[in-house]
Amino acid sequence: SLFQKLRERIMALDEKISEEPKKWYIAYKLATNFVDVEVRSKDIKIFLNVKSGQLNDPKNLARDLTKPKPIGHLGNGDYEVKLENEEHLEQVFLLIVQSYNLNK
Repeated sequence: SLFQKLRERIMALDEKISEEPKKWYIAYKLATNFVDVEVRSKDIKIFLNVKSGQLNDPKNLARDLTKPKPIGHLGNGDYEVKLENEEHLEQVFLLIVQSYNLNK
């Protein structure tokens, strides 16, 4: 149900957003992916297609995958956020909106 709430909010951003299921994650894209979502048993991993240093994250929810040294991952972008409960949905969604705005 947490994924469904997140999905509905992402799809409501723009009617041009397409949802592409991949082998390991679900890509949400306009011209390019702006967010990739990996649904796991205990949480949802979200990859934001934002370059390191460009994300405004006052709550420090996102992990920069380029520091201290690059970490390989399945999704696009330099940031990863874990969504474990509905309590953080709003803050995480604000980060997704930043990625959407940077990639549209």
